[in-house]
Amino acid sequence: MTEKIISISMPPFPDFIEGNQSTFQKGQLHPDRRNLGYFDLLFVKSGTLYLAEEEDKYEVGANKMLILLPDKHHFSWKATDEKTNFYWLHFYTTAKWEESDRPSTFISDLPIPELHYHQRSYTLHLRKMAELKETDTLYSMIEEILRSTESNDADGIWKTEELFLRFLQFIENQGTYKSRKASIAEKVLLYLENNFEKKVTTQILSHTFHLHRNYIAESMKEIFGKTAMEMLTEIRMNAAKKYLLRTDKSVEEIARLVGYSTDIYFSGQFKKYEGISPSYYRKEHKL
Repeated sequence: MTEKIISISMPPFPDFIEGNQSTFQKGQLHPDRRNLGYFDLLFVKSGTLYLAEEEDKYEVGANKMLILLPDKHHFSWKATDEKTNFYWLHFYTTAKWEESDRPSTFISDLPIPELHYHQRSYTLHLRKMAELKETDTLYSMIEEILRSTESNDADGIWKTEELFLRFLQFIENQGTYKSRKASIAEKVLLYLENNFEKKVTTQILSHTFHLHRNYIAESMKEIFGKTAMEMLTEIRMNAAKKYLLRTDKSVEEIARLVGYSTDIYFSGQFKKYEGISPSYYRKEHKL
């Protein structure tokens, strides 16, 4: 099973396009398609789908999911060898996204006005292929989404989008099986993204998650390739760059907003990370 992760920046939030439940009889093939332009989420209830994406082959059995990318070639590398029942959901996004061996953290590219900069960015992390858990709840959520699309209510589209976003959150957080280290690392990452403007130390993380700091560091390194403190610096630097380009706040103000006690220390960290000072970065990149 692949360990690839699809990371999607939010906002803007993904838009649900369509979905349904399908049944393939023995010997049936999945449609051969290229560059759909939208993500294809597949959830197999029974049987097995044999799908390929470019050169990669996947065997998606019962209670497993697979996400096919918008810009790839998808086809069956083998016909179904038994009756196969599955759900498929299509969604579209204009946001930055990436598939890689570890989760990526994005800061939204939306031009959020300075007065509304409290709007937080979030990176959705979905496993490319995963074994499903709490399947009764998961399939019930899918059915609810599909029923909402049949409504003639003028406000039906809002209901569908609300249900779909809730569903994405579910499969990210509890809808698929994860290793203990992956679960811990993702929780720590979310904590860092939500608290980067505050004081964060390895001791604070250890106290917050009731785990030894060495185990947290080991988990983060294994899943993300970086320690918690390295991830924190990355998150802070990305936030600082947005402030520098989208606002006229001083370097001293920005330092405080992204979690540094002094502008001198912040500037030193920024130069170490970007190779140039915050002021020069603003001068070179701000339109």
